[in-house]
Amino acid sequence: MNADKHTTPAGKSIRVLLVDDDKFMLELVSDQLRELGVKEVTTATDGVQAVTAFDGASEKPDLILCDLYMPGQDGFQFMALLAERAYAGGVVLISGQEARTLKSASLIGQFHELNVLATLEKPIDKKALAGVLSKLG
Repeated sequence: MNADKHTTPAGKSIRVLLVDDDKFMLELVSDQLRELGVKEVTTATDGVQAVTAFDGASEKPDLILCDLYMPGQDGFQFMALLAERAYAGGVVLISGQEARTLKSASLIGQFHELNVLATLEKPIDKKALAGVLSKLG
């Protein structure tokens, strides 16, 4: 397989929307995703930008990684908006909060009938990201 095609190990090109108010985290996780073969990474710094990017995309993202706590519109509000749009792709919730908070957020995502693939604590581990990407194949 040619690494220049930016595909996952399964050979499928995917698109990711990464939402986090921490610009360093956006860069770090974007780099990790690209190293793992993700073709397209779109970033947003809050739920408002994320909805704008989502609605404006000609092809919806296959995977959304979303921080929970952000100023303005947070990850919880963004999940509700994704549910209104009947988003069927994968969702990964990320946070620097404790595991219990992530578990609660996962349950909220499932309540909204979103396809919550994982919850990841910050800092994001590249191996954990690879595991999430393997679920998309």
